[in-house]
Amino acid sequence: MDKNKKIEDVLNSLEGIKSTEANPFLYNRILSKIQASGKEYTPAKIIWLAAASFLLLLFLNISAIRKAMINKNGAVYQSENTVSGYNLINENPIQYN
Repeated sequence: MDKNKKIEDVLNSLEGIKSTEANPFLYNRILSKIQASGKEYTPAKIIWLAAASFLLLLFLNISAIRKAMINKNGAVYQSENTVSGYNLINENPIQYN
């Protein structure tokens, strides 16, 4: 019973606490500070640098993919060569459908 008494005392101790209230002008003060700071724009140099970096990365990815698709003889790489080269052909008579 002593344990239940302690729990009840703790729960009852919260009854006398008052909720806090914010300053009624707090929202207006925050809003005025946001509006006073003005809009900040990103410089055009940074935007062009980011666009150029993106295009360079895109070009490098495309060229890497194209290079991977072409073998030494200049022919397009066939997936059958990969399958037969690594013995990936399923010779198991059991069908897994």
